[in-house]
This record gives sequence, structure tokens and C-alpha cells, in this order.
Amino acid sequence: MAATNSLSSRLQWRGVLCLLLLGALGGSGHYLLGLRDIEQRLAQLHTLVEQRFVGVLAQSVWDLDQHNTQQLLESINQLDGVNRVELITNLGQRQSSQLHPTAHSEWIRDFPVQSERSGNQPLASLRLHLGQQELLQQLRLRSLLFAGSLMATMLLMLLLCRHFMQRHLLRPLEQLVGQLHKEQPLPLADGERELGLLGKQLQRYRQGWQQQLQQQQQRGNELQKQREQLSELASQRTTELDQLTRSQQLLAKLSHSFLRLPPAEQRDAIADALARIGHLLGVDRCYLLLLDERQALQQHISWQNAQLPPDGGFYLQAPLQHSPWLLPQLQQQAQLTISRLEEIPPDGHGERLLLAEHGIRGLVLIALDHTVPLHGIFGCEVVNRQHDWLDKELTLLRLFAEQLSGLLLRHQQLQQHEALTQQLAAANAKLQAQSHCDGLTGLASVSRLQQDKQQLFEQAFLRQQALSALMLDIDQFAAYNSHAGHLAGDDCLLRIAQLLQALLAAHPGLAVRIKGATMLLLLPQHDPAQATAVAEQLRQAVAALQLPHPASRVSSFVSVSVGCATLDLRRHDDIDDLIGEAAHALRQAKAQGRNRCVSAAAT
Repeated sequence: MAATNSLSSRLQWRGVLCLLLLGALGGSGHYLLGLRDIEQRLAQLHTLVEQRFVGVLAQSVWDLDQHNTQQLLESINQLDGVNRVELITNLGQRQSSQLHPTAHSEWIRDFPVQSERSGNQPLASLRLHLGQQELLQQLRLRSLLFAGSLMATMLLMLLLCRHFMQRHLLRPLEQLVGQLHKEQPLPLADGERELGLLGKQLQRYRQGWQQQLQQQQQRGNELQKQREQLSELASQRTTELDQLTRSQQLLAKLSHSFLRLPPAEQRDAIADALARIGHLLGVDRCYLLLLDERQALQQHISWQNAQLPPDGGFYLQAPLQHSPWLLPQLQQQAQLTISRLEEIPPDGHGERLLLAEHGIRGLVLIALDHTVPLHGIFGCEVVNRQHDWLDKELTLLRLFAEQLSGLLLRHQQLQQHEALTQQLAAANAKLQAQSHCDGLTGLASVSRLQQDKQQLFEQAFLRQQALSALMLDIDQFAAYNSHAGHLAGDDCLLRIAQLLQALLAAHPGLAVRIKGATMLLLLPQHDPAQATAVAEQLRQAVAALQLPHPASRVSSFVSVSVGCATLDLRRHDDIDDLIGEAAHALRQAKAQGRNRCVSAAAT
């Protein structure tokens, strides 16, 4: 009786604890869901006020309907979270509604009240004083009521369960305990059926005890046999694991070496790898066949057991591209496994005779790619003995074939990359030359000037040497183009550019076509006097061409104006200042009547 009372007491206390825990969890969950609902309603309050009240309120303010305005303010004040509502007109008038005088406002939101009648100008400002303190108080009260109702419901269920357990479980259990101690039948009450079943089960346990002892002894003998079998299996698995470990190490080493080796050393590395695979699997031959687009043998790398006589391989005596069965099967299945020659169908009668002639009894061929035509084949052979290929051996061969396929693919990619690199370098050199040369005149372009001008400036600065700039422009070249045509204009530019290039032979420097008919000549180691002499020589050379220019107001022939400037570090911070001064001298030459040379030093 004490035992059952103790059990009943423990169950009751655990039920009470579960009841309290369930009430706390239910109240907490209800409170958290309520908090989430309050946050959502406050987040949607802005949109709700704008959609439902702002337009109507603007109409009431425009109509000066204070009664309707006050009703609208009270309606807004009834929304959850709104403690007070104020309407402030542009004239400073205030109208408010506060249904909760004691509520504390936590933040304020303003809404502009505007109407189309007012030209979209705000008529007033709607100010909402918001807070969630009252909502939280209501939520706490609802959560407490929910937790209380939940606990009351669970308490009622607990009492019903206690009554059921007391009637149908605890009392029959008390009778069963008494029967076990006294070994005499007791009168059964409400739990008669359950107690009878328990008694019968207890009797079965007593009767089966001896049987269990005998079965246990038999199991001991069986376990001993199983231990011996497991020991043998573990030894076999250890051997297989050792072979697998060596296979993985070999594959990792091959992968690492294939990635690092240059193409010239890859053939020897593949031959060494074939030997390692052959020794690991205990086969007699391993080889790699490379095929061309016609499926003819292009190159082969092979290894064979030293105990076998030299053999050129069956694939050398019969062209693979003429194979009626072997090559089509390999193209279709990507792997061909032959453990016995008798497995070859009648379609492969010729291949079977060829293999038998070379003493081959087992064969595995794996395509290195899944394309048609094939580009490579990896194969292993067993000679003069039977061999059943295991799944682990085929898996290792496939992995090694993938390594070879990756190596060949990498070799092809390297070749393609090298060819593309050479093509790209040639194209870049051609583009570089084109970008640094003017397409019409053959003079240097502006990009060439941007690249070389700083170097010319630094050389003159470091060596304390003179550097002069000559800026020339063909006089009234636009009129020349209009009168003689663009072809004649291009020819004129080309003739003058040839004069500049001829000058560079005697006066090394850089001749640049800036734009249109404007050209620049940079002359290192030329002082102002030398630069002016070169400019005058150039002007006279252009005049000597005697290119007719009827549209010119300066001369009957094409003429040029030249501006000269020489580097002076007191005035020039960089070479752009020097070029700018030459351009200024050119403008002075044009202003003085064109067809002349003007030096910035003289001005």
C-alpha cells in the first residue's frame, strides 16, 4: 500500500509540475504572440490613418466643419496605440481628442493634411501621440486569463486521470504485489481482467526460465562461431583496406605529379604510373592508347610484366578503326570488361581470335572521354591465366582513367592557351602600334604623346638640357578642304607630315598630329634660337611645296603658322605648360597675319 501511495504521490506531484509548466508556457506564448500582434498593428497604423482618415479630415478642414473634424479625431483616438490626437491648422489653431488622459505617450507621428482643392498644399498637421503601455497592460491581463483557463482545464484532466489510474492501475498493481509475496490468490476487484493477464504472464515467465537458459547456451556456441567468422572476415577486410589505402595513395601521388610536371616529362610519368598500377593489381599489361580523328592509333605508352616475352600488343596488329565489335562497344558503353574470351559474342569473333593469339584471357578497356570519336583508351590485360575482375579493381581503373583524362585535357588546354596567348600578344602589339600612330599621316598619335612626353620632360630636367616645342597649324585649312576637296586636304596633310619626318632625321625628336591640321614637334637639346631656325626651315619647306590655295587670304599657296617655346623651369612646372606656351605663340602668329613663326621667348 505504501508503494502504491508513493507512486500515486509521485505521479500527482509530477502532474502538478507539468500543469504549472504548461500554464507558464501557454501564458508566455500567448504574451509573445500578443506582442507580435501589437507591433504589427502599430506598424500598420501609419498606412491605416493615411488611407481612412487623412483624406476625409482634409475635406472637413477645408469645409470648416469642426463637428465632423472632432468626430474624426475621436475615431482616430479609438485606434489601438493612439493616446491623443491633435489637429494643428496653418493658422495655429488646435483641436484635439484624448480618450486616455492617464496614458503615457512614447513617440509622436505627424501627418500632413492636404487636399486637391488647396493645390496640394498642407491645410493642417495631424499629430498622433502613440504608446503601447495600455496595450501591454491589456495583453498581460489576457495572458493571465489564458494561462488560468489552461491550467484549470489541465487540472480537471489531471483529476480524471488520477481517478482512472487509481481504479484501473494502482489497485490491481497492489493485488499483484501481494500475490507475488504470499503466493496465494487474492480477490480481484475492478481490475480483474488486467490482474489475470498479469498473473498468466508471470507464470509463463517462470516456465520459460529454463528454456531461456538453454537458449542462452546455444547462443553462446553460435556467438563463438560468429566470432571466428568475423575474425576471418576482418583479416580479409584488412587486406582489402591495405590495398585500397595503397591505391588511394597512388592516385593522390599521380594526381599531384601530373599537375606539376611539364609536358615534356609527362610521357615518362605515365609509363611509371602504368607500372605502379600493374604491380598493385597484379595484371600483366597496362597501356594508354591515343587516337586521332579517324580512330587510328596515333601514340601509345605501355608497360608489361618482365616475365612475359616482348609483345607489341594486339592493338598494333589490327587497326582499331576497322574493329567490327570492340571499338563500337567501347564507344557505346565507355567501358569494356572481359573476364573470359567465351563472353565475346559472335560479332567479335575476329577480336576473340586475335586476343587468344596473344594469350590474353582477361581484358579491361576504358574510354578516357565520352565523345565520339574517342580520343584515348586505357587498358589492362591478364595473360595465360583466368582472372575475375572485382568491383574494387574496376573502380580503381576508372579512377586512374579519370586521372589520365584530366592530364590529357590539361595538356590540350595548355596547348590551346599557349596558342591563344601568342595570338593575343601579336594582336596587342598590332593594336599598340596602331594606337600610337596616326592613320593618315603616319605621325605619332596623341596617345603616343601622352606616353612619351613625361619621359622627355624628365630627361631634360635631370640632364639640364634644353627642350623646345613647335606647334604648327596649316593656315585656313578648312577653306582649303572646302575648295579643293577632302582628298586634296588629306594629301596636303600627308605632304607636310613627310616634311616633319624628314626634319626628324636631322633633328631627333617626336612629331605628333594633335588634331585636324594642327601638329606638334618636340625637339630635345634645342634652345630658343635653334627651335626658331627649325620652325623657319619648316615654314619655308611648306611654302616650297607650292600647293595652290586659292581660298587663302594669306598666300596663293599653302602656308603654315608656327609657335615656338623652350622649357624654362621657372615658368614651366611640367611639359604641358611648355606645350601650352607653344600653342599660345601659335595663336599670336595667327593674330599677326599667319604664315610666320613666333617664339614665346621673343614675346
